[in-house]
Amino acid sequence: MKLIIIITLILFNLGCNGVIGSEDNETINHVEWSIGTTEDPNGYSTTNEKLIVTGMITNIGDTTIIAPWSVEAEFYSDSTFTLILGGDQQSFNVNLKKGVSILWTLSYSSNDIVESNYPNFAVDNFRAFISKN
Repeated sequence: MKLIIIITLILFNLGCNGVIGSEDNETINHVEWSIGTTEDPNGYSTTNEKLIVTGMITNIGDTTIIAPWSVEAEFYSDSTFTLILGGDQQSFNVNLKKGVSILWTLSYSSNDIVESNYPNFAVDNFRAFISKN
């Protein structure tokens, strides 16, 4: 029975699109990330139902990032990065020209945790990408 569950989970994960590290996506390397905005310099917030992080991404390359494109990151319980909670993505349907920034917001929620128990959550493994599906 355990073998069937393991095989099912592996097949399910292989079929998921846009998961952090997916080989079906082309990473965009010419971007600069920042956490926080003018309105929310900290960038991190927690509610009873969500972990939320906001920031800016800037195209620092020589070419325009053509829509559609996405950003993603992983949520961890704290800055030790030893317990991963999950991840999130945000898609953009606008082109991002050289030197231009755009606001991003990622959030995580799960029925398996009480989000307010993680006030010191951390986010890592940011990635901008173009889906090749």
